[in-house]
Amino acid sequence: MYDVTGKVALITGGTRGIGLAIAEDLLTAGATVVVNGRAETEDATDLLNRHGPDRVAIELGDVAVTADNEAMVARTVERFGRLDILVHSAGGPVPGKMLDLDEAAWRGAFEVHVHPIFTLFRAAHPHLAKEGGAVILVSSVAGIRGCPGTIAYQTVKGAMIPLAKALALDHAAEDIRVNVLAPGIIRTRFHEAMTEEAKAHNLTKRIPLGREGTPHHVAAAARQLIENDFMTGEIIVVDGGMSMRVTG
Repeated sequence: MYDVTGKVALITGGTRGIGLAIAEDLLTAGATVVVNGRAETEDATDLLNRHGPDRVAIELGDVAVTADNEAMVARTVERFGRLDILVHSAGGPVPGKMLDLDEAAWRGAFEVHVHPIFTLFRAAHPHLAKEGGAVILVSSVAGIRGCPGTIAYQTVKGAMIPLAKALALDHAAEDIRVNVLAPGIIRTRFHEAMTEEAKAHNLTKRIPLGREGTPHHVAAAARQLIENDFMTGEIIVVDGGMSMRVTG
């Protein structure tokens, strides 16, 4: 098993939601974390205050900007001396059917969800390859089964799956493992606009377990993928059974 004690993790989108929960979980297991976001949040500041600057750093930057990605990797290594775990959790909703979207929204979805993997992995690779490391890409069940009216979102989330498999195959000899998390309906800011009617429909018609997930459910799965050193190129779905059910 891969012991995360003393390891350093860089988590994009780590100042809130799923990314923050993964950071908290890794800290509990003994890792040091660098959380990235475009702006500081109360939750990220609280994380820093509770665990201290020797184990937590906040790196502000936009994952859509190559220079920001390269800088956050460089500063992580400069500050903590290493980088062992990379989690790409940054992203957000991109609603709209093909004819509803403007080109900027379509391209922007790739700039936040997919293109950062290219720049982050290239920057992190020399450090991950030193002693072997783990990469987690946070996708979505929308990238597996689809979701009406979100063509850009489900396309970019689906693209993460073959991308992870390609990286896993190409870098297995360096003991760099690359896996995917595919959350379903997880109660975060992402779903704050959901109506009560939509929530009731999800619970009664779409999710067999009859409840929404929490960021901590996803964080537990992330730790499994990081610590199990015989898993690479795989997908763990965390959705209460939603993706296996055919509904109206």
